[in-house]
Amino acid sequence: MRFISRAAFGRCLLCALALLTLNACSSKPSKPTPEEQAKKLSGVLDSGGYVVPNSGFSGGEHEIWHGDAGQELEVVTLGPSGSGHYPVVVYLPSLGEPAAAGKLWREAWAKAGYVVVSMQPAAIGAALRELQPRAKPGSEANAASPEDEDDLPDDEDKPDETDNKGKDGKQASDKSNTRSNSKLERSSELRYLGHEYFGIDNLKTRLQALYWGLSQLRARAGGQGPYANMDLNKLVLAGYDLGAQTVAAALGENFKEELPRDSLCNPLAAILFSPSIDLAEGNVRKRFAKITLPLLVITGTEDNDPYAISSASVREAIWEYSPPGNKYLLSLEGNVHRLLAGADMGGGLGLDKRRDDGGWFGFNQGGGGSGRLQYGGQGGGEGGGRRGHGGGHGGGGRGKGEREEGERGYKQVAAVLSASAAFLDTVVKSDEFALYWLRDKAETWLDRAGKLKLR
Repeated sequence: MRFISRAAFGRCLLCALALLTLNACSSKPSKPTPEEQAKKLSGVLDSGGYVVPNSGFSGGEHEIWHGDAGQELEVVTLGPSGSGHYPVVVYLPSLGEPAAAGKLWREAWAKAGYVVVSMQPAAIGAALRELQPRAKPGSEANAASPEDEDDLPDDEDKPDETDNKGKDGKQASDKSNTRSNSKLERSSELRYLGHEYFGIDNLKTRLQALYWGLSQLRARAGGQGPYANMDLNKLVLAGYDLGAQTVAAALGENFKEELPRDSLCNPLAAILFSPSIDLAEGNVRKRFAKITLPLLVITGTEDNDPYAISSASVREAIWEYSPPGNKYLLSLEGNVHRLLAGADMGGGLGLDKRRDDGGWFGFNQGGGGSGRLQYGGQGGGEGGGRRGHGGGHGGGGRGKGEREEGERGYKQVAAVLSASAAFLDTVVKSDEFALYWLRDKAETWLDRAGKLKLR
């Protein structure tokens, strides 16, 4: 039987303790549940955001409306759970998104007392399926989204240990090149498709689909489910990205070509998430002259789309150059293009998602074609007042600055919920408190998460 010296035993014990400590430091914390995230978001809202009485919502009916000319329009409808007569918000998702997209915003508006009808032409919702990355065996393949252009399947994202055993690392190099080529090809294809779908011909088709959908909505008014409580005399149009372009065209944006019009489409107001402004169209100072109704534009300082059509620096143009009067701009800090899609808690937003190097980030962004982790900037305060430091673009050290990045993520979701609900209540319900919050309370509460401007 062999014995080791006390000194050797001590060295072994120190090594074991060091390994345990290293393992504890490098282990990934568990991802917060949707319930935990919702609770945290609720706390941020309660700290000074615009909070409306929660009437609950019902519905969620999913339908495909078929037209005589072969139209297929996917429709998802939500409505307040109580009885009454409610204003209507028609929401238009982006390229490659189903009608069920924008869940966070749609559910919040329904709880606030609005019937929310999301419409998406079937062809637009399926437009990016050919860009879908190869799925792993046994997994269900999902349609690609614009923000997923840099994501690859797990089996391509991490080389096998055996890849480094080939001669001169050839296997690892080949796999790395395959991964890079795949990303470049998807990015190129996405930009090609983006320019096609944002083009004038497709815009005309989408406008016709919107007007046809509104006519079907009028035919269903007073019917069953949430359609029974619609007040289409109080209509608001809302859209994200490609959907925002459709809404802006319906409001009267000048695209230098004759666009379809519908005299029965008379919204009271509109909300535009990440509106697409193509400078190649020119005439920026005059092309929005006909947009006279109340407008809320929501964008960010790094709101860059993956199609390379529009950029953060020009998305504010529709707010800046449309005639003044009830024009609001919510500009959030950082890369918020994916955030503004309004995915459900714990889903596409990636709240509190942990980066592989241990850093905490509010959102795992993918837009703009310059890498996955683009959300950054100076850390913002939590819930109305506390300011932090650090947390630059792309991460760095761990600790306070990174936690504040996550806090700012919740604040920005709360900001969109608050600003959009207060805007709706102001222009549709003439709610004086909503107007007071927008003009006197919002800016202070937002702190470093963003700015709210009025003209």
